[in-house]
Amino acid sequence: MKQSFWTMNRQRYRAALLLSLPALVGLVLFHYWPIIQTVYLSFTDYKVFTGEFTWAGLKNYSTALQDPVFINSLKTTVVFFLIRVPAQMALGLGLALLIVRPSRGSTLMRVVILLPTVTSMVVVSVVWGYMMHPENGLINSLLRTIGLPAQGFLTDRGQALPSVAAITIWKEVGLSMIFYLAGLLGIPSEYYDAAKVDGAGKWETFRHVTLPLLRGTHVFVLVTTTIAAFKVFVPVRVLTDGGPSDTTNVIVNYIYNTAFVYNRFSYAAALSAILALILIVFSILQLRLTRERD
Repeated sequence: MKQSFWTMNRQRYRAALLLSLPALVGLVLFHYWPIIQTVYLSFTDYKVFTGEFTWAGLKNYSTALQDPVFINSLKTTVVFFLIRVPAQMALGLGLALLIVRPSRGSTLMRVVILLPTVTSMVVVSVVWGYMMHPENGLINSLLRTIGLPAQGFLTDRGQALPSVAAITIWKEVGLSMIFYLAGLLGIPSEYYDAAKVDGAGKWETFRHVTLPLLRGTHVFVLVTTTIAAFKVFVPVRVLTDGGPSDTTNVIVNYIYNTAFVYNRFSYAAALSAILALILIVFSILQLRLTRERD
């Protein structure tokens, strides 16, 4: 009986391995192997036109630390992160609180809020680009109608980065809302009943019951939104290409230009490795800080 049990288990493991093999092969070929190649390329000096590889050691990394354009793009990305992440988390939580209780129109609101998340970022960027046009855009037309001056938005140095952040928030806030909605629905009603018995008002209940019990959701949304903020590329590429005056030249846009405009693939690989390291460090710090608070 024992032998047949272990034989059956081995057969199940083999069947499971065979069934998952195509997915594992795809994961290795299209995910892990490119990462390995990128890290290797970052330690070389690759000549695009001759196909020649020369070992360069840490040269590309030392160049990055002395590159003012890279440092500026990193600062721009951090500013974008500081604009987008808190606003998206706050809006996501607010929308989740608004529709958590079934009511007339709540289903329609969920569909409307989630619709941008399934829309192509290219399409969203193009549409918002037309709406934010400094001369003929819909938003400026409305501002003129109510007697306010037209704004530069994507062509203004002070407004370009917040405008891009607003577009990404509009598109992705639905995902944050869904995560918070799941967290809210997972809170047992007994906690709210106990708070009501103790005489807690809506604000006290939200502060002392809802927020603490959403801590895991906060961490998840914070980490995923941070990664998305540091990887922002499409709206910048479509709308500003890093302008005006490099005010929206985020790190991924700079990596793209370095690789495919200036043909410096090895240096771009090093910049990509630095970005990956930054994201790993950010994620670990966020998780540890949350655990310490717990």
